[in-house]
Amino acid sequence: MSDTMFIEGALVILRPLAAADASPAYLSWLNDPAVLRFRAPKAFPSTMESLQRYIAGIPDRGDLVLAVCEKAGGRHIGNIALNSISWIHRSAELSIMIGARDTWGKGYGKEAMTLVSRHAFHNMGLNRLWAESPNPAFNAAVKGLGWVREGTKRKAFLLDGTFVDFECWSLLAAEYRAG
Repeated sequence: MSDTMFIEGALVILRPLAAADASPAYLSWLNDPAVLRFRAPKAFPSTMESLQRYIAGIPDRGDLVLAVCEKAGGRHIGNIALNSISWIHRSAELSIMIGARDTWGKGYGKEAMTLVSRHAFHNMGLNRLWAESPNPAFNAAVKGLGWVREGTKRKAFLLDGTFVDFECWSLLAAEYRAG
């Protein structure tokens, strides 16, 4: 596990995701039906080898992938990423997974999203972040952070045997600075 702090908040520390993070705990999140309930990759089991390949491939993909760690104790509880970064259009997709279920509902994810948004707009020069999710908790969190609902992808996600909508959100640098 890396000791390199990248961004610090009141509740969490964000640091580069490292090869040593490929742990049994992280692997368990990727195979936990509750964690995967609102995530796409749930049709096939994850293995330690696939997890290690994912982490090793981060530099080639050009994504910013950070481990979300509890500030008190440093435990790795999830990941947050800026994916599909378009330097020409200065936009990126924000994605997050808080895998440690005992930390759900404690504000860690919301703080991590705030910290990464600030970094994206102030340090990376991005103009737009976007996200989409069928998860009511995620949708409530981004709404509470001032993100704007852009629309709905109708019946785009299979959840417990039923197709449900994806809510689409964005946050612009000007909106972030005004908030």
